[in-house]
Amino acid sequence: MLDLTGYGRLAKLTTLTERMINDASRDALIVAARLLALQVANYQRLHGALPMDENIDLLESEGLTEAQADRVADGLEVLAMALATIRDDAPDPSLQ
Repeated sequence: MLDLTGYGRLAKLTTLTERMINDASRDALIVAARLLALQVANYQRLHGALPMDENIDLLESEGLTEAQADRVADGLEVLAMALATIRDDAPDPSLQ
């Protein structure tokens, strides 16, 4: 049975994104990072600054509540979508 709790999603998405990162080229990772940066910038223009310190603390935490695990899983899901969106068969001309 599929575990859709915050912890279950976090475990599955951690495994998935680690595999995607390991399989991606450096160029694809750069483009994905740029895409995510643009997403954050667009969000911040509409809704205000995001709590960077709070998010860093969350990622460095040794134990997560169910809600925190769900929040990190949401972030990893966005990362997986960004990595899946990038074509990894040719170098990005902007990186040349």
